[in-house]
Amino acid sequence: MIKKSNRKYRATFILDTRGVEASIDELTETYSKVIGEVSGEVEAVKNLGTKEFARKTQNGMPSGIFLQYDFTGPVTAPGQVQEKVRLDRKVNRVMVEHA
Repeated sequence: MIKKSNRKYRATFILDTRGVEASIDELTETYSKVIGEVSGEVEAVKNLGTKEFARKTQNGMPSGIFLQYDFTGPVTAPGQVQEKVRLDRKVNRVMVEHA
């Protein structure tokens, strides 16, 4: 019998909020729900604030809002989180790493 175990992960989202009227708290809750949809359980959320980039991105974005989530989830969680936000225009980048 195969035993499924949960692992600890840290997901860092870089958000592009140009033209978005939602508050940061609403966006934080939105991405917490995304993690929950992939059987993840959010343990901690940190708003790291707005940080300037060394160079502007291709779409001219000079800075981004960084949100960091510590969560536990199945082995498939990192790929599923990235796939769920792949087409979300508010997410400029997402990195999920094993914590």
